[in-house]
Amino acid sequence: MRKPMILVVTILLFLTAVGCGKDDKQHADGYKDDEMIGTVNTVKPEENRITVDISEWVKRDAGDVTTDEGYGISPQVTDKTVIEDENGNSASLSEIKEGQKVLINPPEGAGFKGEAEEIILLDMSNEEKYAGILSHLDDKLNIVIMYEKEEPPPFDLEDIFSEVSGDTVGRSMPYPENHVVDYKEELDIETFPVIMVFNDKELLFKGYNPEEIIHFFEEL
Repeated sequence: MRKPMILVVTILLFLTAVGCGKDDKQHADGYKDDEMIGTVNTVKPEENRITVDISEWVKRDAGDVTTDEGYGISPQVTDKTVIEDENGNSASLSEIKEGQKVLINPPEGAGFKGEAEEIILLDMSNEEKYAGILSHLDDKLNIVIMYEKEEPPPFDLEDIFSEVSGDTVGRSMPYPENHVVDYKEELDIETFPVIMVFNDKELLFKGYNPEEIIHFFEEL
């Protein structure tokens, strides 16, 4: 009579272990089902709306499988929407910046009907704040050309890539005026266009013409 009891206990212990393992795997990347976290792409005050990239939150169960598709959400901000920082300080729609990391409630698929009940402005690391210009590869430097909107520079990345040695990546982008980081102030940019070189952690060099950047790489 004891053997069936031992078998039942064994099965229960096994199911408990499997359940715990599944829960750990679900939250291994730091995301939770009931905490929809993303990065603000655009702020549209005239529509009382923001657009948010929630790709990483949506892919929280993907494990080591990485795919290129992106996922976004565009919640309406109403007079009932609570906007505050992590310390509980009230904020407004005008204080939300592009690139800001946010938590939006309710999450998509859990009562979300197009309107945000709560938007929490989350604290960000330097890597998160500068994610758009830091190199995403620890063995490659990132060359960034930044210019005023509607005033493209008289040179492009190919002018620099063709002259520098070593593996590099790069991008050309307009100066984002409503970004969570004021690049002009934080990076002490004197004028545009500017050419900057980053590794995966910080700014290494800043110049205002291709010759300066080429010289920098020659001295590496």
